[in-house]
Amino acid sequence: MSLVHSLRRAPHQLPHLSHIRNSFPLISSSIKHSIRWTQGGPLANIRYSGNTKVFVSHYSTTETTDFNRLNDESTIYNRVKPITPNDQYVSCTTFDSKGNITTVSKKYPKMDFLQRNDLFPRDLRKIDTSAVDVIPSIMVRKKNCILVNLLHIKAIIKHDRVMVFDTSTPSVASKLGLFMYDLEMKLKLPAGNMKYEFRALECILSSVMSFLEAELRRHTQICGLILSELEDQVDRNKLQDLLIKSKKLSSFHQRAALIRDVLEDLLDNDEDLKDMCLIDSSTRSSHEPVDFTDLEMILESYYNQCDEFVQQAGSLMSDIKTTEEIINIILDANRNSLMLFELKVTIYTLGFTVATLLPAFYGMNLKNYIEESSYGFWAVVVASIIQGVLITNYSFRKLGKVQKLAIMNHGPSSKAIPMKNLSLIDRLKWRSRWMYFHRRKKLHYPTSKEKDVIWRMINDDKPLK
Repeated sequence: MSLVHSLRRAPHQLPHLSHIRNSFPLISSSIKHSIRWTQGGPLANIRYSGNTKVFVSHYSTTETTDFNRLNDESTIYNRVKPITPNDQYVSCTTFDSKGNITTVSKKYPKMDFLQRNDLFPRDLRKIDTSAVDVIPSIMVRKKNCILVNLLHIKAIIKHDRVMVFDTSTPSVASKLGLFMYDLEMKLKLPAGNMKYEFRALECILSSVMSFLEAELRRHTQICGLILSELEDQVDRNKLQDLLIKSKKLSSFHQRAALIRDVLEDLLDNDEDLKDMCLIDSSTRSSHEPVDFTDLEMILESYYNQCDEFVQQAGSLMSDIKTTEEIINIILDANRNSLMLFELKVTIYTLGFTVATLLPAFYGMNLKNYIEESSYGFWAVVVASIIQGVLITNYSFRKLGKVQKLAIMNHGPSSKAIPMKNLSLIDRLKWRSRWMYFHRRKKLHYPTSKEKDVIWRMINDDKPLK
């Protein structure tokens, strides 16, 4: 059976993507494991990369419309709609032990729901449909159920059924419907030796990691494009976009880190791992050994994957921060260049002003006794030019000293040069300068009254007046 014929089946008969990949190993190698679920509908679109020649031989252009037939009203993907929050009821969709949907968005009274599932009222905070941005958590209640709250997925896992709670957010409803479709397909697969609750938890973690991976890829592409553009030109609009994207990336990093911490806490607590092995109350035995090796391997695998997302997001945030620091340095350098240019213009203006000062004096209607001299005009011009050049040169030399770094200054804080490295003339200058200033230095000796005041301060016998 070809890939197209297998995808033409009804939605409840569709094989899992892993079965399709195992049936067609050439496709798996050619598309490089890039098959992903998209929000356009279950299997409505398949994104792939790499060499696609083998894939085209199994999948022609005229058969692309067959995928759209899967996106009908019978699928759970289209039946999940956002609900209106209600303080008296909880709404959830239930899957049985075989993966079949028994109820869709069924409402239960809150007190009745708590009593039926042996829950506490405080547990409703974790599964409330009105709250989306709550802290993620995975909790166990009396070996009876597992409360899962990860991103948009809020569910209760029992030993024979899964209850997925509806959401009141329209943007989350499509993601939740896609997850329910995937959950239905995976629960209908042969179980093998893995327990039902472990399969359900693995499906939830797989969906969460897929959304985290897609969001991280989107942040990486957008932020990487902005950073590459900023390397060519520093633009105000690009900096504003980078600020907005960095805030979203920081929020993603925080959410991924919280999920990683939840998985880490579970792995560090053996009691919680034992309690997550749910047993039917009718066949429950306290002396029965509990094997949670499969659960530990599942949590360890997804913990490493989530930790990788956190590290990649942190690395991207570090790149953004480094870019911001470099941009600040560039802006400071440009600002200093503008200030330096302004100072140079001011220095030239000062030199020109000083050069015109002497001719201004001779421009007064007073006798200066050089009117009849044949060299008077040229003498004034040459003196003015020399005066302006000297002032300009002196100002530029002062400006050059200011531009030097503080570490290059020959001040008191600079490192002393050994005397043996100085020339004979420099030694004589240094010794004469030291002798001159040392002789001028006078020591102030305290008087008898000052000695008494100092003595009282030391002994603290009498208060100072």
